[in-house]
Amino acid sequence: MYGCEWDEETGEVSGFERYGYDGEDFFALDLKNEQWIAPKQEAVITKNRLNHNRALMASMKNYHNQICPDWLKKYVNYGSSVLRRTERPSVSLMIIY
Repeated sequence: MYGCEWDEETGEVSGFERYGYDGEDFFALDLKNEQWIAPKQEAVITKNRLNHNRALMASMKNYHNQICPDWLKKYVNYGSSVLRRTERPSVSLMIIY
């Protein structure tokens, strides 16, 4: 699971990326500390390999702090007319025999 959150009022952005296996958390990205964390011992090898890949971390930071919020803002803007609508939707039914 991955994505980002954007606070429209403060402009604060936070990204997340988590991986699971067999219904349990396996490893996750900690963007603030720029490292991967592994709550399960089985994920430590993967976590260590990912933590040594600085290019991947730079790419993850760019995605979660720039690209993802830009797309999120774009989609919110696309749907704003529907989201901010105050009139009740109308429904009609036509029966054809």
